[in-house]
Formats: sequence, structure tokens, C-alpha cells
Amino acid sequence: MASLAAVLGTFTAPALAEPIEEVCRQAASEPRLVWYSAQDPSRNTAAVEAFSKAYPAIKIDAFRLASGALAARYASERDAGVVNADLITLADPNFINTGFNKGWFVTFAKAELPAVSKLDDRWFDRGAALTNINVLGISYNLDLVGPKPPKSWEDLIRPEFKGKITLGDPRNVPTYMAIYRILRDELGPDYLKALAAQQPVIFESIVPGTQKLAAGEYAVAVPNVSSVLAPLKTQGAPIDFVMPPLTTGVEFMTMLSQGADSPKAAKCLYNFLFTEAGQQAFSGATSVSPFPNIPGTAPLPANYRDPKITELPQHTKEILDLLKIR
Repeated sequence: MASLAAVLGTFTAPALAEPIEEVCRQAASEPRLVWYSAQDPSRNTAAVEAFSKAYPAIKIDAFRLASGALAARYASERDAGVVNADLITLADPNFINTGFNKGWFVTFAKAELPAVSKLDDRWFDRGAALTNINVLGISYNLDLVGPKPPKSWEDLIRPEFKGKITLGDPRNVPTYMAIYRILRDELGPDYLKALAAQQPVIFESIVPGTQKLAAGEYAVAVPNVSSVLAPLKTQGAPIDFVMPPLTTGVEFMTMLSQGADSPKAAKCLYNFLFTEAGQQAFSGATSVSPFPNIPGTAPLPANYRDPKITELPQHTKEILDLLKIR
């Protein structure tokens, strides 16, 4: 996996900031904290609840959109001179690099925040930290796939799945585009053509697609992550998830907004996300933590591929054409 430093560059570290508990104490007097996060809603909720338990005096609101849509909203606000989000978590290194270049994000050394300081250097640069990874796979409805559920990406083009597949829109989530690039390179362009011939229905993200899957409107929803399925499975939905041998993941990174209304509260939450309690809440059993051996979190698969998000723009048009997404 490419390092964040290779993507974002280098910087000169400022002086060490005041102790984090003092930052969190002072944060209680700031306006309500606003966190933009593209992570699965259930994990956002768990993180907010855990943070509020640890710091009940800090009021917080979380707002979610898929990474592409969230990046577009944030960029539009910043270009208009508006700072609504005190911090943002999403999976789009191209957007992050643009944000640092435009001065949207706070540059700081990881030593400033004690929990963040424990990260391996490859997971942090300039103020952007890898917060967790949602590994991509295939989700399916047990009642609709019959005795042979899909186990590989190639299984998606089986005749019985024609008209029964929903896809998350790769224009909104860079990692969706990344898996299609990997599949094009590994299985050939004809594979994506065959997938398009299955007449999949496109949703802005896989979250509404999974809801339709759980309701029995589709047999398969891809590319998916187990964190999206987990709440619906808990409620009894007849759905399951498989991780094919070839895969990549949604790599969520967190940044502080320059000019935020609640900068101390944002620092407090940022640091909390990298504590054991924060990682357990935000990652759960369905996401991979950048820290090894966090109890209750998922392991990184040995066959995991770098999504190479920064290279995607040169492949986007061909992939969309192959998938017949207009």
C-alpha cells in the first residue's frame, strides 16, 4: 500500500501543542462540533456515542454522505468561504491533496495528539491520518441466490443474476472505481462489459443498494463492505457477505478543518478516534484498524491490493464506458 507521504508530500512540524485533556476541557465551551464522515452510518453512530460517553460536555453532530458526494459538498462550502465541518473523514486522497494545497486542512505533527502519535509513519502525513479500512466484497440475499451464492467477482456474470444486481456508483466513491480498475486489469476489459450486460441498477452508494438487497428487491449488491451489512443482519435480514480472493478497500482518512468554529473539540475527537475505545467504536468487527491487534476489529487480508486512488482519473472514462455508466 502506498504511503500517505507519497501522496501528500512532506512538511515542517510545528511545536508541540498543549496536553490533549486540557484541549478537551476547553472544548466544552465551543459551539457544537460538526463531523463530516463517509464511514458507514452505524460506525459513525457508535463513534459519536463512545466519544460522548468519554466527553459528555462536548456536543457533537455527525453528517454522512458517500466520499465523493461529501468531498464535493465540503469543497463547495470552502470555495464559498464557509466552514461547516470542524473535521472530516473520507476516502479520497486526490481531494485531500487538493484540500491541503488550498489551505483547507490543518497541518500538524502527529506528536501533537497522543493517540495519533502511536500510528506508524506510513499512515500519517501533514495532518491526514488513516483512520480505518473497509475491505470490499460481495453481498447477496440468501433467499434469492439459490444453492450457489456468488463467491468470486466472476460469479457476478452468471446468467441467473441478470437484472438482479445493484452497483454502488463509482463516480461517488473512489474505491468503487478502484476495484473496477483492478478487475479490468486482472480479468480483462471484457469482464466489465459482461458485468454491464447484466443490467445492474446503479445507486449513489452501496448503502441504499444494501437496503434494497435486504428487502429482497435484488439478489446481489456490489462492491460492498461488511460494516454496511452488519446492522441489517442483526435485524434479521437474510443477507450475507463474501470477500473474494482479489480485493481492495475503502481507506478512510481524517483531517482537521482550518478556520473551524470548534477547533479544540475537533482535536479532541480526532485524538479520540485513534484511542483503543475510538478504534473499537469506529471500526468495530467489520473494519480494519491501522493499529495491529485492536481487540474486536477486523484483520487486513493478506491478499489486499492498494486501491491507487491517485491514479484513477486516467482510468475513469474507460471504466465508466465499459460499465455503460453515463
